[in-house]
Amino acid sequence: MQISRNHMCRNDWLKFCLLFATGCLSVYPTLWGTFVFDDGEAVVKNGVVSHKHPIQDAFTRDFWGVNISHPHSHKSYRPFTTLTYRFDYGMWGLNPFGYHLENLLIHGLNCGLVYFFLIKCLQVGMSPMKRSSTFEVLENIAFRASLLFAVHPIHVEPVGGVVGRADLFSALVFMLGFLFVPEEMGWKSYLLLTMFSVLGSLFKETAITLVIFCVSLQFMVKDRFDFSRRKCLQYTAAVLGSGLFVIWRLWFQGGSPVFQPFDNPPAFASSYFTKICSIVYVWSMNVYILLNPIWLCYDWSGDCIKLIDSYRDIRIFAILLFIGCCCRLLMKSLQNRFILVSCILFGATFLPSSNLIFTVGFVVGERNLYLPSIGFALLISYVIYAKGSGKIFMFVLVILMSRSIHRSHQWSDQSNLFISGAQVCPNNAKIHYNLGTMYSDKGDAHSAEKSYKLAITFRSDYYQAMNNLGNILRSKNKTEAEYWLSKAVHLKPDFAAAWMNLGIVLSKKNQSDALVCYKNALKFRKVYPDCEYNLGNLYMDMKNNDAALECWERATLMKPQHVHSWINRIILLEQEDKLQDAQAIALAALESVPKSDTLHFLMGNILGKLSDFETARLHFTKAIEISTQNGQKTPAKYFSNLGVLYHRWGKKDLAIEAYTEALKLFPGSSSVRNNLRLLRKSN
Repeated sequence: MQISRNHMCRNDWLKFCLLFATGCLSVYPTLWGTFVFDDGEAVVKNGVVSHKHPIQDAFTRDFWGVNISHPHSHKSYRPFTTLTYRFDYGMWGLNPFGYHLENLLIHGLNCGLVYFFLIKCLQVGMSPMKRSSTFEVLENIAFRASLLFAVHPIHVEPVGGVVGRADLFSALVFMLGFLFVPEEMGWKSYLLLTMFSVLGSLFKETAITLVIFCVSLQFMVKDRFDFSRRKCLQYTAAVLGSGLFVIWRLWFQGGSPVFQPFDNPPAFASSYFTKICSIVYVWSMNVYILLNPIWLCYDWSGDCIKLIDSYRDIRIFAILLFIGCCCRLLMKSLQNRFILVSCILFGATFLPSSNLIFTVGFVVGERNLYLPSIGFALLISYVIYAKGSGKIFMFVLVILMSRSIHRSHQWSDQSNLFISGAQVCPNNAKIHYNLGTMYSDKGDAHSAEKSYKLAITFRSDYYQAMNNLGNILRSKNKTEAEYWLSKAVHLKPDFAAAWMNLGIVLSKKNQSDALVCYKNALKFRKVYPDCEYNLGNLYMDMKNNDAALECWERATLMKPQHVHSWINRIILLEQEDKLQDAQAIALAALESVPKSDTLHFLMGNILGKLSDFETARLHFTKAIEISTQNGQKTPAKYFSNLGVLYHRWGKKDLAIEAYTEALKLFPGSSSVRNNLRLLRKSN
């Protein structure tokens, strides 16, 4: 590493270890966390991670597993990060501990590297004599800044959320690239910088700013500016090298991502006044949560930060104060190396999140502040050092570490995370939508309904919330379900899921309208086994058995594990007395879903009617065994039908045992009691 000394002394290693331990200790509760928020899409449901897709697909799909050229792709191209998840899946499966452990260790490594990174930043352009005379001060301030970085609560999000690994690795490559590049910047150095910036951006896009940072540092921090033709050509070549990679990426991914106004309202504001003021205010909010990390939220989209659309808005004063402070810092930076380096570091790495170059898909992204926070930590540590306030610095460290540990507990549990988000941003529709989904998964329909309605209150066009609310109300047999589902398809005419759910509601009152809904759903989503299943149910109600069988067959072809479609096909064929066909379908079904107790039960019924008693018995007992293993209550009909089989087979003692077990599970079964009474009389 190109720092002032040729090797790291023992004291350097001790500092590195202390920073590593401090960083890990500040976020240690995340180790016992689950997969939360975006982790579901990027890790749990991502076929590249779970080895369902070949490893090379990591380079043709986005961060969320969608083909990078697809119109609905998020265009987040981070193949190296996805490959780390794939490695973890091979080691740990879907045990979140392993994923969180890797995040924790990378963060600890970054905390140690920040110290050496800052020392080299502060020494750029210094003469050997000046380095020698100021090294102790540089070392002191760099170490303090590294401690601040290690304990800052803003870093809980990139460590606690598995998707935050993209930021962790991006920062790691950013710092290593700067540390390993020779200090005397020549053509070779700028080529290496370009390579590191491209490599880092394959973990996350923010690392592409490495070249901008280094060029700015070389150009602005040196004691004497170098405007030579050769040096200017080197600057230009380095920036163009990274720029060409960005252009290639845009071509490869089929253009820039398309975001919705809800994702980033300031960037989509209608007037220039509102747009400029709101974006600058968002910048100030980023600085504010770094200064006061009590007010943290996992999602700042929507109305979390309201737009400034009038000069009478009191927040205009906050903007003016922010601009004034920035101007003051820039003036000071002309005379102070520490302030200048901190401003360059923060400004260069914050640029991708600023909305100045590209429109981004968020308002405030806490994990996007991971790299910029190094510049912030440097500035604060310098101010505290200049004031000689050692006790204040220790007090700040303790407070920040306590807050980090508390925040880590919130990120360890999705319920706490969503509830904390609602407390910070009560007007954020997406947070209430996530709460609704969480309550729905827990079976708390009342709380889910309340949360979805709050989401719609804060965002009147939230068609996803309307669809989920309609489903909740449908399960409660409330007529209001039709209203919300109809509104969802009105707002989003190609919303296949809402069309299907509306079809389910209408199937009970108007079969022809329900048929139209199902066909619309299949029009907008060609591969939709659930819709084929429900359409088959509708055809069966309409006495069109052939059409029903075709729908269920298509559903099982699309999704061989769609057990309900298999079951309906078998039952309908059995009712039509097509036992041979039913047996063939049951065999195919058991090949795809071998651990379905219902399929084994149906196969037992069919084989019993075909007088294959021995094989039928095996399937009945298998159905009972599987239902017991699944931890569910074994249906009484499994034992009662087994009793009928033994009865017909002539095994009366076994039939009595089976009937008796059935009565234990369902004492009110008159048919089982009659069969048992007849059997005992015959004995």
